[in-house]
Amino acid sequence: MVIEESLRKKLEEHINYFPRREQAILLCLHEIQNHYGYVPREVLPELSKLLGVPLNRVEGVLAFYDMFDDKEPARHRIRVCTSIVCHFLEKDKLLKALERILGVRLGERTKDGRFKLIGVQCIGACSEAPVFMIDEDTYRFEGEEKLKEILSKYL
Repeated sequence: MVIEESLRKKLEEHINYFPRREQAILLCLHEIQNHYGYVPREVLPELSKLLGVPLNRVEGVLAFYDMFDDKEPARHRIRVCTSIVCHFLEKDKLLKALERILGVRLGERTKDGRFKLIGVQCIGACSEAPVFMIDEDTYRFEGEEKLKEILSKYL
């Protein structure tokens, strides 16, 4: 996949803004995701060349941040906190309930494209653990029935 000229110009603007080209990796990945709706892996070699950094550096940044989708995105992203605090406070019950209801595992998208289940290290709501987010909304897990009720708001 070749990066379109209009997108290339925006990427070059971002790259030229920073004193060191590699500082533009995040901004370029955001620009690509905004353009395509996700970050196609096929554009990474070209982005690597534009930035003048090794391909594995770009891939590492893409993999590290949960805000990027490297596959076709779902309509709603469900982020489950997998930190040690949520783990000790029964994160596994939440995760198993989500997997059962949605029919997917972590990192997968539902067949209808509505939800993607993502594990993240921290949501910043330890006092409410175990917690999850749907898009930008944060919820405390209070059982499977309540979870179904919450999910129904996003159907």
